[in-house]
Amino acid sequence: NKQKDPGVISTLKNSLSSSANDEEAMVMDKRAQSQILLEQQDETLDQLDAAVDRVGVVAGAIHEEITSQNKMLTDLEEDLTDVEEKLGVVMGKLGKLLKTKSKCQIGLILALSLAVVILFFLVLYT
Repeated sequence: NKQKDPGVISTLKNSLSSSANDEEAMVMDKRAQSQILLEQQDETLDQLDAAVDRVGVVAGAIHEEITSQNKMLTDLEEDLTDVEEKLGVVMGKLGKLLKTKSKCQIGLILALSLAVVILFFLVLYT
């Protein structure tokens, strides 16, 4: 039997122990780095979540505004259609009254009539 030198065995044990401690320290360091990285990613995701929430709120406000303006445009379109129909009826009646279908003559008569009304109010209130 060969006996092993106790100094060699002690050195080997210390070497193995030191190597194991180094590996354990490296593993702990890697875990700490991984934990820090995960925390940074969580913080970034929280910020992204908050930004997405803000964009959602803004998108909702834009949707409401567009819906409101679409309703106003629809109402305006309906009003313009009604006015065009009424104006067509008035122009037709005026044309019959004046026995003319010339839009130029009818427009001139309306403009002159409006000028007379304006002059009348200017004279009356000054």
